[in-house]
Amino acid sequence: MKLLVESIRNAVEKDCLIPALMSSLTIPDAMGQLLYPNLVLHNGKRAAGRQYVKWFDDWAANDFLFSGDPSNEGETIPGQIFNGKMCWKLRCSLLHSGDYDVSVDAPEKDESFDYDYKFELVLHGCNALCSSWPSPKSGMRATKSVTFRVDAASLASSLCNAAEACLKETGETVSYPNLELFDVAAWADRFNTR
Repeated sequence: MKLLVESIRNAVEKDCLIPALMSSLTIPDAMGQLLYPNLVLHNGKRAAGRQYVKWFDDWAANDFLFSGDPSNEGETIPGQIFNGKMCWKLRCSLLHSGDYDVSVDAPEKDESFDYDYKFELVLHGCNALCSSWPSPKSGMRATKSVTFRVDAASLASSLCNAAEACLKETGETVSYPNLELFDVAAWADRFNTR
């Protein structure tokens, strides 16, 4: 896992954001399988989606919280721009179909508005929750458009940070596999007499 995290961080630094993002989306898969082996389907096979969502929500979700002022009363409502279920959908969509079609479950219900929820994956941007609603025509209900925006580099870095925190906190109790690869170029450089 440490090698994967290091490689992802290197890709982010070099602005290779799509490979960094796609690689980082595998972190909750591996970590969720190791930390939550008891989350299984009725047939005994691992419940990969549930393991993934639980790991993300337990370890990475706090990076995607917001606090907004949604009303005239000045009440601050905490919420999430991005959660484990959305990350699982993004992972499946990107890795299996090459797009980021992520449906967003309606977190809000309101008698005075209809809601249109949308997810956007951005590069070189920021994580944001954007809301807009035009004044409706007479006798019609207003539609509030809500966009959940997530920056690819931010998500990749957040998953790396979460993996490192998880490894540090659970390293004594969970047996993590160690991916060791033989670096031929580094080995050959030892014999280079430049």
